[in-house]
Amino acid sequence: MMLSHLQFSTPRLDVAALSSGSETSGNLAKEFAALLTPAVKQHLPPDIQSVNDAQSAAVWLQQALTESTFLAVTERDSQSLAGFILLYAETNTDGLLDLRLGYVVSEEQQGKGLASEMLQGLVSWCQQSGKVATLSGGAEENNLASIRVLEKNGFVRDGEALKGTVFLTRTF
Repeated sequence: MMLSHLQFSTPRLDVAALSSGSETSGNLAKEFAALLTPAVKQHLPPDIQSVNDAQSAAVWLQQALTESTFLAVTERDSQSLAGFILLYAETNTDGLLDLRLGYVVSEEQQGKGLASEMLQGLVSWCQQSGKVATLSGGAEENNLASIRVLEKNGFVRDGEALKGTVFLTRTF
């Protein structure tokens, strides 16, 4: 199953996978760098901390595209980048996908329900595809908003926090 063609829409958002070399050096890289404010980056992994301009964003995006599927989340009314989802896929023994996800919503869009909306759209896509067994993600245990978004979308905690991170999974 090709995640590179994944796309879906929600009432306020359009979500589509980037392909390698698509727009990573142009406008998207600028928008991506602008989205990664210090407040947004505080809960993100070390590799993304060095992104601070369009050039470093383009480099990071190219690397991310070699390891994962990058879903650009665009706010429909403004056509601006509202966030993104990263999906890391593994095929399980049943031939279905186990997807790990990471997601970000821009600082100016936080608190408007967009994280819940984009994950609800992704969950619906996974259900409709019939090709996804699990969708899992992690959040720092002090990132209560992110944990709440995952739980609201049917994710269940995998157990106790590990090294300060809570892991949750949605099974289809």
